[in-house]
Amino acid sequence: MSPRPNRRRFLAASAATLAAPLFVKARGTLDRLNVAVVGVANRGADNLAGVAHETVVALCDVDPVNAAKARQQFPKAAFYTDYRKLFDDSKAFDAVVVSTPDHSHALPTAIALSLGKHVYCEKPLARTVGEVRRVRELAAARPTLATQMGTQIHAENNYRRVVEIVQSGRLGPIGRVHVWNSSKPVGGKKTGGPPAAKFDLDLWMGPVGGDFFEVTVNPSNWNFPWPHFHWRWWWEFGGGTLADLGCHYLDLPFWALGLTAPTSVVASGKKTYSGDNTTPDVMRVDYQFPAVGGRPAVHLTWSHGVAGPDPDGKEMYPGFGSAVLFEGDKGKLVADYGKYRVLPDEFARGFAPPAKTIPPSVGHHKEWTEACKAGGPTTCPFGYSGGLTEAVLLGNVAYRAGKEITWDAAKLTTGDADADRFLMADYRKGWELPKA
Repeated sequence: MSPRPNRRRFLAASAATLAAPLFVKARGTLDRLNVAVVGVANRGADNLAGVAHETVVALCDVDPVNAAKARQQFPKAAFYTDYRKLFDDSKAFDAVVVSTPDHSHALPTAIALSLGKHVYCEKPLARTVGEVRRVRELAAARPTLATQMGTQIHAENNYRRVVEIVQSGRLGPIGRVHVWNSSKPVGGKKTGGPPAAKFDLDLWMGPVGGDFFEVTVNPSNWNFPWPHFHWRWWWEFGGGTLADLGCHYLDLPFWALGLTAPTSVVASGKKTYSGDNTTPDVMRVDYQFPAVGGRPAVHLTWSHGVAGPDPDGKEMYPGFGSAVLFEGDKGKLVADYGKYRVLPDEFARGFAPPAKTIPPSVGHHKEWTEACKAGGPTTCPFGYSGGLTEAVLLGNVAYRAGKEITWDAAKLTTGDADADRFLMADYRKGWELPKA
């Protein structure tokens, strides 16, 4: 499946021409945005609903059955099963929403940016660190384009209040952060025989080479037919729980503390469930972040498959089965998506939160669509969310390498060939990433 010639001509066009949106002639002149949505079911359906106030002109999904509801909702929208063909008709839209599985995040996002399209991409921004960096470079070369990664909790009020508290200094200097998530994957078994999927599996595989494999599991524990959703428990397609939820939870300390690239990462974990899944269900990652400005260096620990920061379950925070814990010299704060608590109790009794300085969001999707039409910033542009995603995915690099890694963000290397091989995926012919 090689790309069509006219898409190649688009990708070969000059960066200066491609940097500007096709339909925006002046600030604030576009009343409604023409949007193409790639991946329109499950998580894609939520993102489609988030941009439904604009003009949805194109839908793309490898599974026509999964796409039936979206096609009924937007009967005038053109429909595609191959996003490369969608981009052959790119003059019809200004902006693209990408809600595909992780292994197909980078390519449609990169093509869209290369064609001068605004992009909203689900988290994580890509499956590998190298893919994320390519997307960041493409976005940086086209600063007029509005970008947003799907870290929807970033738009909620609770994160804003926590950021205000941390940045006020009322907890004291913070050099230690714990992040934990209790989620565990469902085990599946690879089986022989022909795949049961009733759609083009080659298109679903996209840039990933090799053979598609069928997976079965107890239907009572598996709410989506294979390969929808549960692809994330195999390295070929996703990055396990860390890649699935890390961008949501690490977003809070990244925002509140202004974290940059980590200098070193070490990870350990295990697979305790039955199945052929290759990602661990229990994992710990220790990140070391450098001091920045007046903030001290930060040691951040991510854990999943546990309900607290202590893997032995000796330290628990009732009501916070998945959360972020900031440890300051004066006090602590534990937070999840919707609430926070200041600790210990004696400190909390005299604690007064700072004034609210971060205004409410108009909505995570609407931030992006408004920025597409009238300029202005989003809160999770690829410049910010790309750095967050790289850090998250480095945890998987360290785990798969089986050793502590150092990280040179400028040179995009760990300095270790065994670890560096996990930084980038091989793309099969016809599915290569465009150059920055």
